[in-house]
Amino acid sequence: MNGERPGVVFDCNVLLQAALHDDGPAAECLRRLDQNRIIVYVSRATLKELRAVLAYPAIRQRNPKLTDRHAAAFVDRLMFKATLVRRVRHVLGYPRAIQDEPYVDLAATAKADYLVTRDRDLLALMSGHSIVCKLFRQKTSPLRVVDPVSFLSALSSASGEFR
Repeated sequence: MNGERPGVVFDCNVLLQAALHDDGPAAECLRRLDQNRIIVYVSRATLKELRAVLAYPAIRQRNPKLTDRHAAAFVDRLMFKATLVRRVRHVLGYPRAIQDEPYVDLAATAKADYLVTRDRDLLALMSGHSIVCKLFRQKTSPLRVVDPVSFLSALSSASGEFR
């Protein structure tokens, strides 16, 4: 943990939800960055995925307010406050969800306190009994993989002392 502010990696789906729904828990998580209460880590790989997802035609069709301008402003807002980790080392192969490896690698490299996601494959890393799950916990302790609501709860219940 960096001083009093916990380090956090948000997966792409949480960031997408924050971009689409200003009043949801994902957006509330990101407001903690705006308030300088957390340190958010991003990498080239995670930013590339975010930009691609924000441009998906199916997502744009379902969410007309997500224009090029809105998407660019969202990414700019994130990049302005987030910490870019330029050299992310590969920490763990995750055959169950290879697409999630950049988030695991980023969180481990940055020594983040939290990886915030709604992805069941990522959440399973905390309680799974497979060799990969156990190895993940050994290599990344004390990293916690939590959903946005649990993350907000951990921040509020910590009252100045983040767990």
